[in-house]
Amino acid sequence: MLLRQIQYFMAVAESHHFTKAAKQLFVSQSALSQQINKLEDDLGVKLLDRISHPITLTPAGEEFYRCAKKIISDINHLELQMQHYAHDNQGTLHLGVITGLGKLPLTDILSKFNTEISPQMQFSLTNCLSKKLCHMLGNHEIDIAIMAVPDDFPTDEFELFSLQHEPFLVILPAGHPLTCQTQISLQELQAENFIFPTAENVSYDVFMAACQKAGFTPNIVTYCNSPGQRIDLVQSGLGVSLISTSGFAYFNNHADVVPLPLSVPLYKHIAMVRRKDNNHLPLVAKFWEYIRTNYGQETVG
Repeated sequence: MLLRQIQYFMAVAESHHFTKAAKQLFVSQSALSQQINKLEDDLGVKLLDRISHPITLTPAGEEFYRCAKKIISDINHLELQMQHYAHDNQGTLHLGVITGLGKLPLTDILSKFNTEISPQMQFSLTNCLSKKLCHMLGNHEIDIAIMAVPDDFPTDEFELFSLQHEPFLVILPAGHPLTCQTQISLQELQAENFIFPTAENVSYDVFMAACQKAGFTPNIVTYCNSPGQRIDLVQSGLGVSLISTSGFAYFNNHADVVPLPLSVPLYKHIAMVRRKDNNHLPLVAKFWEYIRTNYGQETVG
């Protein structure tokens, strides 16, 4: 049993799809399948139920996944710890980011930091939803996350540094009776059908709490995490939705929808987050300080 085989299995187990896992790993689907077949042959058990769609884990696969997840976490932690012995300006900074970073110029930040501060370092970028990034931070899979802050953010475990508070917009299909207004309240939308992100998305919690504070539980007809697809669904007349200002500017491809600001603003809190411990690599401390000095608002936790 090889580490590579474990990593291949984990990718399939988490994506429930051979094609998606192969793309994620940058290998051919046949090579991925061969390695997992060999792993199962060596173990003498079937780990995956290939007949089901999407692919599911067998009972043995569930147990293997639990154990393998801890192994991968320990290896990632070991790799990070060993970098303490490398030169301060060398090594890899493992950075987790969400898709919607508002006006934060991430590519410029990484380029400038690499050029001005640590020319010999490398970045390893992981793109996930914020709740997943919190989990990865806790498992030592990444060093720093730039993410939307959940309402139940564990300040006892993580340190947070605010980067920006980005307002959300309401988007309505063209021709909707409320599009003649210059702003809108959530109370005016209580009879509408809503298109929400999934519960794994921090924005779901923000939207749900705001609607309930406005005195109603939204009638959610569709769940969709992609801002671009939410715009398309609103355009089709399926319902109304909320989207960050930068998300609307980036993903709106001349869609026939109308954005309106909320009369009581609702914000996505974007922050830089790391674990509260004393084992940060020199690169982590340098990057944290660079962002704090040049792009931040305030420290919390």
